[in-house]
Amino acid sequence: MNIYWNTLNPRVRAFAVFLGAFVLTQIGFVTTGPLDTLNLLFGVYIAAFVVYFLARWGFFALRIPIILPNQDTTVYEKFRKNPGRRRNPPGEPAEFIDPDEADDELLPDDRVVGVHFNGEAAAYPLAALGVRELSNEEYGDTPIVVTWSPVTYSARAFRATANNRVLNLQRHTHTVLNSPAMPDQNGGAIVQFVGQGITGDLAGWTLEQIPVITTTWDAWSDAHPETEVMSIEGGPETDIFERYYANDRNGIHSLNPSDKRLHGKDVVLGLDIDNEVKAYSYTALIEQPLLEEELGREPIIVLHERSSSTAVAYSRTVNGRTLNFKGTSKNPHRRAAETTASGEGERPDYEPWIIEDTQTNSTWRVVSGECIEGELKGEKLEMLNGMTGFWYAWSRFYPNTQLFGALEEFPE
Repeated sequence: MNIYWNTLNPRVRAFAVFLGAFVLTQIGFVTTGPLDTLNLLFGVYIAAFVVYFLARWGFFALRIPIILPNQDTTVYEKFRKNPGRRRNPPGEPAEFIDPDEADDELLPDDRVVGVHFNGEAAAYPLAALGVRELSNEEYGDTPIVVTWSPVTYSARAFRATANNRVLNLQRHTHTVLNSPAMPDQNGGAIVQFVGQGITGDLAGWTLEQIPVITTTWDAWSDAHPETEVMSIEGGPETDIFERYYANDRNGIHSLNPSDKRLHGKDVVLGLDIDNEVKAYSYTALIEQPLLEEELGREPIIVLHERSSSTAVAYSRTVNGRTLNFKGTSKNPHRRAAETTASGEGERPDYEPWIIEDTQTNSTWRVVSGECIEGELKGEKLEMLNGMTGFWYAWSRFYPNTQLFGALEEFPE
């Protein structure tokens, strides 16, 4: 019965509720005496108020079928339109510039989404992606789409192919569980948080993810000096969602976390390997920045570079051999700018964190996973599809997730 109700047109459901509320009011009046015009008008008023209240709550929103990752059952989630006015993106297509030009546009601590794929590297500042939302690209001969959702704090990149065609995804107008439903040119839509198709000829398709990293411009350019950079020219110079990150609102359509092990806006790095899912709290990783374990029978390492507030996960298997690691340099906490008596000052220079494997004593960069010295110099750790996100969103899309760093006391 519930499935049948969810598949009905929202207007049909609204009319059914209106009719039900109206009939119930009239039944109540009949018990006290014969009906009159005033009773009928009052019934209409009450029924309309009930429909209005439920509509504001989203009760009549269109519901679309979605199979949550690693779940066998189909659930029907609200397909909700964005409320209010939206900031228009820059009118011109994004321009990509070299690192020297980017140094004039970006501050060292500006956050970027970094992609290294098919031998090409590019950085996408959150200030630019925050209003553009996505960028359809080609890395070599592979079409990909790089996306960012500030509402769920999720950076994702996907191969932009499905149903035997190349996708050209656009800015979203609707959301599912607060995640953008990115439409394509043929009427389909992809849920950004998990890359799953939900409408049109994309329904049932799941896009292949490409690893990305969320870090600072200083850290990314230090690890990838050859990178291209999406220019912020024509748009805001800073991330316009900074206030949203700091407040207590969970999404455009407020959505309290179904899992109370963390606060709704605690940031996690999530992994889904061979149907085994685990999230790692950024806060917990600050205290334990090097974590070795197995997930989905894959030996992995999860790292947190404090100086750039970067969390990343790699496979520990290199050339068929499983490595173990330890930190060899300091992993300093992110420090505020050193101020002078005049109140001016600059943040200390970025300090990369270097780790060492215990099998060969080779040293490795954390942000790039590249071996920079020793027997394995030139090798790279395989970056895993680490998915950043606010806990309220991650716990909805991955309800059976394991968690590293749960709060000792559940938040109210």
